[in-house]
Amino acid sequence: INYKMEEKKIKRKRKKNFIKRKYPKAFDKQSLKIEMTEVLAAKFNLSKIEVLIAYEQFYRNFPEGFIMKEDYMEENKGNILAESLFRVFDEDNSGGLNFYELMCIKHASIKTPEEKLNWIFTAFDQDGGGTIDVDEIKDTVVALFKMSGKEEDENAITECVEGIRDAVDVDGDGEITKEEFILNAMD
Repeated sequence: INYKMEEKKIKRKRKKNFIKRKYPKAFDKQSLKIEMTEVLAAKFNLSKIEVLIAYEQFYRNFPEGFIMKEDYMEENKGNILAESLFRVFDEDNSGGLNFYELMCIKHASIKTPEEKLNWIFTAFDQDGGGTIDVDEIKDTVVALFKMSGKEEDENAITECVEGIRDAVDVDGDGEITKEEFILNAMD
C-alpha cells in the first residue's frame, strides 16, 4: 500500500466535504462558482470579472478544486511566510487550499489590531496547538532575521527568544497563550 497516496486521498476527500459545508446552497459546480464569485467580489472589493478570471485560472491549474500544501509551497518557493500563510488560511486543516482560501491569502486585508494579532499568533503557532512554545518563537525569530538580511547570530537569536518569552509569557509556564499574546501586544 502506498501510504502517501492514501493520505492524499483522505485529505482531498476532507477538502471536498469542507467545501460542501462552507457553501451549502451551492449544490452544483455552477452554483458554487456564482456564490463564491459574489462573496469574494464583495469581500475583497474586486469586480466579478476579476474573480471569475481568477476562478477559471485556478480550476484550469487545479481541476480537483484545491492546491495541496506541497504544490503551494513549490509555487511560493523563497517566500518565508508561505508556510505560515498556508497554515492560517487552510481553515479546515485538510492540507490543501480551495479557491476561496487561496483568494483570502492573496487579498487578505487585516484591519483591526485584534485581527492582526490573531493572524500573527496563528502564524507563530506552527503546530496549531493553541500556544507558542520556545521552539516556535525561535523559528519565527530566525525567519525575521533572514527576512531582514541580518546574520543569524545564535547568541542574538537566543537573546531575542528569551526577551520575547520573558515579556509575553505572563504566567511563566514556558508557553504563550493567545490571550497572553494579545494582552501584552495591546499594552
